[in-house]
Parts: sequence; structure tokens; C-alpha cells
Amino acid sequence: MSDKMNLRVSGASTMPGGDYGKVSISGSGQVTGNLRADTISCSGAAKVLGNVVTESLDCSGACALSGEVQAKQVHASGSVKVEQNFSGEEMHLSGAVKVMRTLRCKILKITGGLSVGEDVEAEEAYLSGAAKIEGLLNAETIELTSNATSHIREIGCSSLKVRKEKGGWLKRAFGGYALEVNSIEADQADLEYTQAEVVRGRDVRVGCGCRVQRVEYTGTCHADEGTVAELVKV
Repeated sequence: MSDKMNLRVSGASTMPGGDYGKVSISGSGQVTGNLRADTISCSGAAKVLGNVVTESLDCSGACALSGEVQAKQVHASGSVKVEQNFSGEEMHLSGAVKVMRTLRCKILKITGGLSVGEDVEAEEAYLSGAAKIEGLLNAETIELTSNATSHIREIGCSSLKVRKEKGGWLKRAFGGYALEVNSIEADQADLEYTQAEVVRGRDVRVGCGCRVQRVEYTGTCHADEGTVAELVKV
């Protein structure tokens, strides 16, 4: 059992950073300085003015973190802004999360909205919400199933699958992409409702709702009629 002191910040109070057991920040509570804790729970309009290191980070309110954030387990159901890099092992993001620099984790699950100013690195990424990634999304496995549109500059992965969410018949009938991306590089790419400048891969499928300027493939390729402007085997 940890012998660290717990910290509770509530209302409009301000407390110093340090090394704690359980940290709870509610109301418009603020922590000044670097914060290390076993668990951190944020609700209300919480702020941490420093770096954060924790085993578990749970944000349900409007949380602003000014420094680097390292958290093994992340659950974000509110509004979270990280002004530096954000890293962890498993992240479940169901609220509105904004990362100004890079995001790195093993497993990334997005059911809300994610905005990242630079790159995203993961082993597995599952998107059923919407993402805006200004740099590269790099992962072994990426699955995107959503009726919202994700805007990603570049994707690099082993396996990529893009679909519209089941039951979203209105958007499927009247257009709209699940993914808009400049370039994709993947061993296997299985695409629907995707707009891309170039797709490079070994085995590529370009299905319904797609608009791709150029596909370069080394193995097999199937493209629905009218979905690809230029098809090249290399």
C-alpha cells in the first residue's frame, strides 16, 4: 500500500506539485509545478501547470495540462488539452482531446474527437469518432469506422481498414468521406469512403465511396469502377 500523501484540489484553490498517491482536482482547481501521482482524476475546469506522470489519468471535465504528460492508462470523457507531448500505453478518448505536439501509445481508441498538432504513433488504433492529425499516423493496425470525417495528413501502417459506421445510411446515400488523407502507405489497405491523393501498398482494395488519384501496388489490387484515376503496378 502506498504511503504517499493524497491530494485533493477543489473549488478555486491552488496547490503545489509534488509526488502523491491519489490526486483529485475538481471545480477550477489548479496545481502549479510538476505532478507525479499513482492516479489522477480531473473534473470541472482543472489545470496543471507542469509535467504530469501517472499510472492512471481520468478526465471528465475541462482539463488543461501545460507540460509533458505520461500516463499508462488514460480515460478522457470531457475536454482535454495537452500543450506538449502526450504518451501512454492505453488511451480511451471519448471526449474532445487536443494535443499540441505528438501522441504516442500502444492502444488508441477514439470514440470522440481528437486533434493532434504533429504525429501519432501507436501499435493499434481504432477510430469510431473523428480525428484531425496534422502529421503522420503510424501504427501496425488501423481500423476506422465512423460517420464523421477524419482528416489525416499521412498514414503509415501494416493494415488499414476504413468503413462508414453501420446504420449511417443517410451519409452513405448522399456522400461524405470517413477519411480524407494526403497519402497512405500500407501492406494491406481495405478502403471505403476514402479520399486520398496517393495509396501505396502490397494488397489494395478501393471500394465504394472512394476517390483516389493514384494507387501504386506490388501484389494485388481491386478498385471499384470510377474510384481510382491512375492505377500502377510497381
